[in-house]
Amino acid sequence: PNPNPQPPHGLSPSSSFAAQFSMDFFFGLLGACTDTQKAAGKIVIHDEYASEMQLNAFEFRNYRTSLETTQHKLLERIVNQWCAMLVKGKTLKVNDFEEKVYLDKDMLNLEYSGEFFPLKAIARMEMFKDTDDMMMEVPWGLDVTFAFDKGDSSLRFNFSQERHRLNFALTLRILRTRDPSLDLGCTCEVLAKDYDEEEEEEEKQPFGKVITAQRFNIQAAGIPLVFSVTELRILNRIQSSSRHTYLEFFVRYPRQDTLLYAKSPTTHIPQSVLAVDDQVKKKKKKDEDDEDGDKKQISEQVEEVLCTMKFEMKNIKLKVPRVPHTIFGRLMAKDDYFPTVIGTFEFEVKKSYLQDKRALDEAELEERKNMLKKKKRNQVVADGMRTQPEFLSVPVTATWSSQEESSLKLANLCIRVLGYVTDKEKPNQEKRQKRAEQDEEKGQDKEGSEGEEEEEEEEDEDVEEDEDASEEEDAEEEKGDGDGNSAEESSDEE
Repeated sequence: PNPNPQPPHGLSPSSSFAAQFSMDFFFGLLGACTDTQKAAGKIVIHDEYASEMQLNAFEFRNYRTSLETTQHKLLERIVNQWCAMLVKGKTLKVNDFEEKVYLDKDMLNLEYSGEFFPLKAIARMEMFKDTDDMMMEVPWGLDVTFAFDKGDSSLRFNFSQERHRLNFALTLRILRTRDPSLDLGCTCEVLAKDYDEEEEEEEKQPFGKVITAQRFNIQAAGIPLVFSVTELRILNRIQSSSRHTYLEFFVRYPRQDTLLYAKSPTTHIPQSVLAVDDQVKKKKKKDEDDEDGDKKQISEQVEEVLCTMKFEMKNIKLKVPRVPHTIFGRLMAKDDYFPTVIGTFEFEVKKSYLQDKRALDEAELEERKNMLKKKKRNQVVADGMRTQPEFLSVPVTATWSSQEESSLKLANLCIRVLGYVTDKEKPNQEKRQKRAEQDEEKGQDKEGSEGEEEEEEEEDEDVEEDEDASEEEDAEEEKGDGDGNSAEESSDEE
């Protein structure tokens, strides 16, 4: 072999090296674009090889939502999984036939049978339960309507599980909102017709399952909770520049929406409880150091209440998404410029604090009576049987730290808490109620129309009688006039 190989004719060593480097770089790019890299069962998309729309779809955590962190992560995982499946091609039952459905690289267009359906054109999504015998294996249907300039077009998807249908519809709705050319005036209507009007009522769910289910629309479907503040027992002196204080309760901090936030009127802090100067503090510390250790242990075991403060908070209603749930609160000082936090507290709403107010059967009534008898014997009572509110003594921690303790217990907040669970109206019941109300209104309209017709007939009769009476009076006047004229004529003849 030639120890010094010469480059091909017309190429210098530098140019051949450049050509080889460019080819390697080109094939490297192709390999990076075509190979699917997997790590721990997840698809990894590099930022330098993906478009902006792809990054936005897979980086769903950047979106601002009002969901909790756990809900946000769950939604992100669902969207990413379905995006990965649809980009590769997912076999679905579309219009009674099994076909592969794709998403384009920007995840803005749905491809089916060689046709593209832009997600921004989705105008309606209807969920239904297919009762056809041919669809027994895939009964959960989703009808997606696309609104185009030439006319509407619809695709009907069928799924074997209700969860798959929900996740697919959720993914389409989220990807639809990512389109930069989406018209904000075009809304997407979502309808659910899974249950027939004549369908039998479902079995009553157990109490534990009802309260642990997550509720996303808390203001409408949350678990009601009623509490009252009895008093605030001050245990240590308060460091505050203002004597005006108030309490705040948060279901979802820092949201201050209705039924998720409560605030008390302002109350004055007693002057005897406010913190004094540093010199007086030092003298008191020296006096405390001279005391015996036994007295200190006794004072630590028995909390000395300096004073009590009352807050006008009675029968305050909040709603929680599920039980157990932690409610966060603050003791605030109202300053001239801005409010400051004096202390913080939190308490957990447990299952034992709730009362089951759902409709009961005869067997359940007998069980409840037996449980009430057991309660009198000081035995354990089942959940949902509470009739009286629960008394809680919630510790309030100061926002400042002392030299001896990192977290100083400032006070104890005494509150009474009671929650309840009621029957949830189903869509069928709401429809029936609306129909009954409409029937009643129609019946009232008919009765009103009949009454008006009767009144009109009576008025017509009265008018006719008046007209007859006026005609008789006119006839009598004419007769009188005739008699007068005849007398005048006879007098003239004479």
